[in-house]
Amino acid sequence: MTGNLQAIGFLLTWVLGWGIGGSLIDAGLINAGIYSLETGQLGTATTFVLWTVIWGGGGVWLYRYWTKSDAA
Repeated sequence: MTGNLQAIGFLLTWVLGWGIGGSLIDAGLINAGIYSLETGQLGTATTFVLWTVIWGGGGVWLYRYWTKSDAA
């Protein structure tokens, strides 16, 4: 049961980090004037895709790191 709880905790943490992180990056770029919501959604879409790739890659790496076998 502990393994299942750890997996659920990892998944919830990953999803929250993805959502909050992406929103903060997006808000920062809008606030800095990099792009505006009034001129279209290309900036938001680009931020979404890049953050998803970065955060997803980090999650896959972390999962593999934590679940690797210690057969040496």
